Order: sequence, then C-alpha cells, then structure tokens
Amino acid sequence: MSRYCIWFVTPDDTVMRRAEVAINGSIHCHQVLEEIEAQLALDCGLSQVMIVDWKRFEQPEEQTTHFARAVA
Repeated sequence: MSRYCIWFVTPDDTVMRRAEVAINGSIHCHQVLEEIEAQLALDCGLSQVMIVDWKRFEQPEEQTTHFARAVA
C-alpha cells in the first residue's frame, strides 16, 4: 500500500482541503488521479473534487523513538 497526502478543491469552494489516502500501487497517470478524485468526492459527500497536489508518505527508517503529530 502506498500512502499519499492529497490536497484538493471543490468546484464551489476554492479553499484547499487535505486528505490522506492509501492505494495499491502509485499515482502514475491521470486515470489514477480521476479514480482518487471520484472516491474522495464519494467519501466526503461532495459532487466533485479536483486534486491540486499530492505527496507520497515515505516509509520512515527504523527508529527507537516514535513521534506522532496531529494536523489541524
């Protein structure tokens, strides 16, 4: 599973929102982005979303100390 942080907007609101998604494989073409957009819209109860940016979460190296961060 690949985990991504996705930033998106909706047609009626230009405020950028963020979601974390997990997919099999990677974002490698427009078809994958369209599938993510459709699922995000469904999950969020929106008619449509448009992805404006994304970043893959890298697997952290093995560490003895674990940190957690909350995002508002």
